[in-house]
Amino acid sequence: MARYSPHADPEVKRLRIAGGFWLAVAGIFLVRLFIIQVLEHSEYVRQAGVSHNISQTIKAKRGQIYTRDARDGQQAVYPVALNRDQMVLISDNRKIVDGDRVAGIVATAASLSSEDTDILKQKLSQKSRAYQILLKDVKPEIADALTAELSKQDIDGIYFDRVPARYYPENELLGQVTGFMGKNSAGEAIGQYGIEGYFNVRLGGTNGYIKTERDPFGAWIPVADRDFTESHDGDDVILTIDRTIQLQLCNALQKGILEYFARSATGIIEDPKTGRILAMCNVPNFDPNNYRDVVSASVYNNNAIFTAFEPGSVFKLVTMTAAMNTGAVSPDTTYVDAGFVKRDKFTIRNAGNKAWGKQTMASVIRESINTGTVFAADAMGQDAFRKYVNEFGLGQKTGIELKTEETGNIKSLSRPGSVYLATASFGQGLTTTPIQLLQVYATIANGGVMMKPTIVYAWNKDNGTTDYNDPTTIRQVITKQTAAKATEMMRTVVEESHGHAAKVAGYTIVGKTGTAQIAGPGGKYTEEMNHTFIGYGPANNPRFVMLIKYEAPKAVYAESTAVPTFGEVAKFLVEYLGIQPDKPGFN
Repeated sequence: MARYSPHADPEVKRLRIAGGFWLAVAGIFLVRLFIIQVLEHSEYVRQAGVSHNISQTIKAKRGQIYTRDARDGQQAVYPVALNRDQMVLISDNRKIVDGDRVAGIVATAASLSSEDTDILKQKLSQKSRAYQILLKDVKPEIADALTAELSKQDIDGIYFDRVPARYYPENELLGQVTGFMGKNSAGEAIGQYGIEGYFNVRLGGTNGYIKTERDPFGAWIPVADRDFTESHDGDDVILTIDRTIQLQLCNALQKGILEYFARSATGIIEDPKTGRILAMCNVPNFDPNNYRDVVSASVYNNNAIFTAFEPGSVFKLVTMTAAMNTGAVSPDTTYVDAGFVKRDKFTIRNAGNKAWGKQTMASVIRESINTGTVFAADAMGQDAFRKYVNEFGLGQKTGIELKTEETGNIKSLSRPGSVYLATASFGQGLTTTPIQLLQVYATIANGGVMMKPTIVYAWNKDNGTTDYNDPTTIRQVITKQTAAKATEMMRTVVEESHGHAAKVAGYTIVGKTGTAQIAGPGGKYTEEMNHTFIGYGPANNPRFVMLIKYEAPKAVYAESTAVPTFGEVAKFLVEYLGIQPDKPGFN
């Protein structure tokens, strides 16, 4: 009988093959499990986190900007920069078949939009774009008409969305004060120019952050197990600007720039006792809602703080108050004017080449005599003159809370040669900004005490409290007695000389005119002039100090341009602020 061999049994052979197969499978599984659990453990943990973890930024709301009523100290009377949702038209270009037809429909329905058909076609031609903004800030009536037309045409891939946006309800009235919300290089919204730029971080607040996980069913894990950082909304800022005064000043400048054919105009009004700016306006200006719609980006710059110029005769008060404060001259000090003086290789003359003969320092200011301020500057010397120029804050930023403030240039005062002292004494050969010049006059008006100019009245904080921006004293520049003498000198300018158009019946208004040649390329003077008038009132208890400046008007002297504009606004101010007359017989 044949002997049995299990190796020859087909059934056993099949079982061995099957067992070997499953053993190999088990081995592969164990090896793979080892790789996953040991060698690649951290990677799979990361992938699980990506799948189950949730991270989200909690956006802070940007602080809003308000003006106030200067008459009674009320806060937040008028909003000038607000947050609101803006309706935008979005396209999913992947779903759009006929981009040209869609562009035509959108352009027709949204005829009030600045986007034309060619631009819309270009946007719709980018087929891979799933989120393309076609129109911004779409008005409700346009949105309704467009929605109906798209539905009628059975067009897919076009829809409306609401996005947060900044809105400036006063349009161009405060454009150069508020600034605007633009984009940085990364495409992120950022405050630019003015208050928006200066306080971008404080207005922007602090974003929060939340990190948590989903459970196996997709629900968020309970709050207690979340990684959570609270957001803090930006602070609201209340400006010192009074909207009513701002409107009056801007209207007066707009009227003046047309009447005098000037290239630009600037006006600033300040309370000299507190340093608070009540109005600040430039023409031309711009609408921050449509900041891209400007001929030149230079219009974004606030000329009141940015554009330095040779001030001309309004600078004579710096020279005269400095000379009086040192004791070098008094209002009654006399000199004999021949109509010119020689310094180094140069001859310096009076306006109109006029020779005045024997004059006092008081008459030098009243009649704006160049050689008289040269005499005063020589009497105190270059070192003393330079000291007071610095003490008055010229050649330095005032620190006002606005982006892009400039310093001006007083380097000529350090150059060798007597001609630089002489020309600087009447405001030539150096540059200052309007806000710096205003501070000189505000200091005199305030009895020689300089206050820090400010445009911020208070902050309403995220926690419900209010931080008030109290007035800040910088220093005593000149004595009260010197300030009173300078005020009396300027009174005669308005009452008896070039400033008569600044008069306000019942009130003692004081000030000084300035007409200065505009330097062209290479420093050579042109035939064009800057006209300036700076003054304040009432003289013995000033409630306002004001600067009016016109660039290149078609008139000879400031007395026929800047002065009447000052007078017009001053008449409004005494009534609006409820200022009592200070002249006898008007009470």
